[in-house]
Amino acid sequence: MNHNHIPTEQEEQVAAEANAIFAEQMKHFKNACGALQDIESNLTIIGNEAFKTALLSPGRTIQTDDGTEWRHGLDLSNITSICHRRTEAGLEFAIVECLSLPSGEQKEVLNSGHNVRDVLRDFLNDQKQVLNLWKDDVKEQVKEHLDKNYPRQDMGIVVESFEIKMSRAVSEIRSLAQNQSHGIRI
Repeated sequence: MNHNHIPTEQEEQVAAEANAIFAEQMKHFKNACGALQDIESNLTIIGNEAFKTALLSPGRTIQTDDGTEWRHGLDLSNITSICHRRTEAGLEFAIVECLSLPSGEQKEVLNSGHNVRDVLRDFLNDQKQVLNLWKDDVKEQVKEHLDKNYPRQDMGIVVESFEIKMSRAVSEIRSLAQNQSHGIRI
C-alpha cells in the first residue's frame, strides 16, 4: 500500500459508488463485529449468568440436529444461544445456532464444553475467523465489481479502503480482548 498516494477525483467517485453499492454488507459486517465485541466485553458477566441460569432454571428444551437435548439458557443473538444440560461429568454448556431455513429449522451446536467461559471464548475465536473470511469475500466482491466496471484501471486504493475498514472493525474486537486480559478497561 502506498500511504503517500492521494486519491484522484475518479478514485474518490468510484469509492463513493462502491460504498453505496456495498453499504448493506458493510452495515451487517459492522453489526456482527459490534455484537461480538459486546459479548467479549461482557464475557465474565454472560458466563456467570449462563451458569446461574443452568443451576436455577430448567429452560425450554432444544433438540439439536444431532439429536442431543439441551436446555435454553441465554440468547447471545437472534440466532445463537447458550444452552446447558446435565451429564454424568456435571453441567455441560453449548453455543447453539438456530437458523430458520425454507426446508425447516436447523439447530447446530457450534461449541460445547464444561467451562462456560471457555465455550464462549472458543465461540468468539471461531466467529472472528468467520469475520476474516467474510472480510476477504467482500474484498473480492468489490474487486470483481471494479474490474468489471473499470477494466484496465487500477482501483486498488478503493479495494484497500474496504479492507482497511473491515480489518479495523475486526481488530477492535481483538484489542478490547487483549486490553481486558491485561486488566485494562477501555
